[in-house]
Amino acid sequence: MKLNILLSLLFLFPIISISQTKSTVIIVDGVCMMCENRIEKKSIDKKGIKLADWSLENRTLKLVYNEKHISINEIHKFLASIGHDTKKEIASDQAYSLLDPCCKYRDLQVIKDHGLEREPINFDNKKE
Repeated sequence: MKLNILLSLLFLFPIISISQTKSTVIIVDGVCMMCENRIEKKSIDKKGIKLADWSLENRTLKLVYNEKHISINEIHKFLASIGHDTKKEIASDQAYSLLDPCCKYRDLQVIKDHGLEREPINFDNKKE
């Protein structure tokens, strides 16, 4: 009987561990490969985030994360802290100002210079 309980527990622990891993897609603003490198590298370096793949074309960040270590709201706040707006969180002016000039995704001229035809995610924050 004790052996059965022990074996049951051994099989349950990996399942519990796996169930804490989630995947999601977040819209994150950016305009270039430097943005992509920053978003992906800093995300993967963040505790709890296992995989990060950002697409310049549609501004989507595919994430695999462990919800035991980081919540989806914390991820949005983290991305804003490195200077990138999401649909739920706007980067502070201070964080945004630290981006390289070619990464100023709120500047309509920078967007145009990158050959993109789109508005910033948070249109109210755009810079003419």
